[in-house]
Amino acid sequence: MSAKPSGKTVRTALTAVIGLVIVIAVFAFLFPQLGDYQAALRQIANLDPIWIAGLVLASLINIGVYPFTTWAAMPEVGYRTSFINRQAGFSISNILPGGGAVAAATQYAILARYGVETARAAAAVTADAIWTYLLILGAPAVAVTLLVADGHSATAYVTIAGIGLGAVLLSILGIVYVLRSAAAARKVGDVLQSPANWLYGLIRRTPPDVANALGTFNEHASEMVTTRWRQLTFTNVAAQMAPILVLLVGLAALGAFPEPVNFIEVFAAFSIALILTSIPLTPGGLGTVDAALVALLVTFGCPAADAIAADLIWRLAWFVPQLLTGLGALGVYGWDRKRQPLTSED
Repeated sequence: MSAKPSGKTVRTALTAVIGLVIVIAVFAFLFPQLGDYQAALRQIANLDPIWIAGLVLASLINIGVYPFTTWAAMPEVGYRTSFINRQAGFSISNILPGGGAVAAATQYAILARYGVETARAAAAVTADAIWTYLLILGAPAVAVTLLVADGHSATAYVTIAGIGLGAVLLSILGIVYVLRSAAAARKVGDVLQSPANWLYGLIRRTPPDVANALGTFNEHASEMVTTRWRQLTFTNVAAQMAPILVLLVGLAALGAFPEPVNFIEVFAAFSIALILTSIPLTPGGLGTVDAALVALLVTFGCPAADAIAADLIWRLAWFVPQLLTGLGALGVYGWDRKRQPLTSED
């Protein structure tokens, strides 16, 4: 008699099906309505070799910059461990529907395997997640400000930017308060426990002990955040913004940058579309982010065929190489696990 699928398995499968439907709808039905799909594909096929080389270089820069966030938090682990940790986490979070939690657990395991104590690994992974969250929510506010300064009417995006900026400011205040003391951290945890219970009840999961989690974060992350916040900020900004370099090169290769769309417009389209990666309907925001990015580029004056072609180039030169790199990193980690115990010194 076959075992009955668990509720978690059913939810994961359902999320995967919904994500697949969204991806098919965007690429097979929405994009052809926005512009000539065949024209976009012809543009990609006819790219000049110099631009292909530029895209390869931009892709390599993106992959190379991404691991520095772990190195910024824990410089003693070395670049190799940071590379394996971050790239493996990227692949897992972008392959599995809602794979962020699995990616975090895997990163803990990877860092522990390379000699990082559990508490320090948890602090580093948590700090990285917080910085990523702050940047994803804060970037649209910066983008809207730049659009207004550039002479655009940004009324349509003010709500998104305002919500993001408000969330960022509240989060920063909360983080500062949590880092003050263990007592302050537990006090915030007590306040957040009820909303956490409600949220986890909706998805039928056991809620975490928020007060204990924040107390642990204060205990192990306060020194890291206090002493290395500049490094964490700089490297996370670089890692979050590196994919835009690939997009800019792709648009330039198509003749759509710096005209008819300029850097501020591309940054705004990218930043606003990127918010959708925090809504785990599809792995990596595939489909949802692409639809928003193309629509925003067209709104800013980019021809539809160019916008579609640029999005496809962006995915092929950013997402696919980094995904494959992450799978390779997982392979290296698996190989290392078969060897003698390693240390954090690489």
